[in-house]
Amino acid sequence: MLLRFRTTNYRSIRDSCDLVMTKASFNGIRPEKGKWSEVTNRIAGIFGPNASGKTTVLDSMAFSRNAIGNSASWTTRQSFPHHPFLLDGISSSAPSIFEMDFVYTGVRHSYGFESNERGVQAEWLHTYPEGRRRVLFEREKEDYTFGRHLKGENTRISRLTSEMNLFLSMSAFANHPYMRGLRQFLINHFDYAVFSESSQNGRIRAVKKWIESDHILRRAENLLRFADLGIKRLSIENVEVAEEVQRTFRKAFLAFNDESDNEKAEEAFTDFLKEQQVQIGFWHEGGGDDKAYQLDINKESSGTVAWLALALPALRIVDMGGTFFVDEIDASLHPRLTSALISLFKSDELNPKGAQLVFTSHDTSLMGHLTGETLDAEEIWFAEKANDGSTEIYPLTDFQVKPDHNVERRYLGGRYGAIPSISWEDLQVSLLEDAQA
Repeated sequence: MLLRFRTTNYRSIRDSCDLVMTKASFNGIRPEKGKWSEVTNRIAGIFGPNASGKTTVLDSMAFSRNAIGNSASWTTRQSFPHHPFLLDGISSSAPSIFEMDFVYTGVRHSYGFESNERGVQAEWLHTYPEGRRRVLFEREKEDYTFGRHLKGENTRISRLTSEMNLFLSMSAFANHPYMRGLRQFLINHFDYAVFSESSQNGRIRAVKKWIESDHILRRAENLLRFADLGIKRLSIENVEVAEEVQRTFRKAFLAFNDESDNEKAEEAFTDFLKEQQVQIGFWHEGGGDDKAYQLDINKESSGTVAWLALALPALRIVDMGGTFFVDEIDASLHPRLTSALISLFKSDELNPKGAQLVFTSHDTSLMGHLTGETLDAEEIWFAEKANDGSTEIYPLTDFQVKPDHNVERRYLGGRYGAIPSISWEDLQVSLLEDAQA
């Protein structure tokens, strides 16, 4: 469960941006009864014009997750990935900062790091088991301080950790008893659905593996029936891939790897081949008869594929009580389906573990016309780009919002900012001048 995420100096984010998931009424370190689900918001919808930095907020979370998951293998890299703000003369040489507060094993944790192209400049992990901060470790470049509550071979692992590695990543790789579980939690409980064809294809590949389970297959069928897409059931079938096609792809995998990586290329090709041999069958109701007709995924609509690629991963996150980040949630989906997905996370019955959904969208109807319920003021955030090109985010609660306010209409009227400034007159004049030139 995410409590807060802070980003500084990442792409269009120059100054610190804080996405806060705790309720405005909660101002302590931990809830009195220990029930985090009662003091956290399950939804955060970020609205704003194109190029305002909405996606950058989610990308920064994905970047930190990637570093946590993979930096143990970055030892031989010449530089640490660094994507600073570039529209001034200062930020490009300054470190980027990523920090998250989250609940793990029922306890509040705060983890973060600072990095630039030279490597990790600082890293820290604190916990609050009794309401006071407990330092598990703090790092300034290669100097470490370890708290007495972090048991394990901390000093030995720190000596193996270079400036290109996060200690969290390296210690998990070294089977540290505590850090390994923490890293795994962050990788599994924080998922990001990027708005791109390659990302969607990756989620569909994951869906193919998941629905080999009869339980998951039934859930996928229920999701498709719920969406009123005319699909009665799904099937998983094994298909043969022609030898000629196999040879072509095998050569391609080998060509994109050095000779020293042939073994890895063979493994990648084998995994690819297994994916191609599994096909999802979509069984549709027939027109005017009782027969069902099968279509493969390549013949399905983009909306059907988008719904399956989003809804099933969302259910997995709900089962785990994690946080699902979705860029442009309304892309390829009917507004009622988008609303249904949001309502899934807001439901106490369907989401008893308090899983969270953080999304970006241009669909302002989500602010006030959700099916069944509306977004609360604390669940609505705005992204806006200043004149200097830097992004800031802020919640609707920064403004006075009354129960009878039409938030959607007031937002489109410019009451809360974060809308594009468009001059039809200027565009008309410029186009007429070009036509006459």
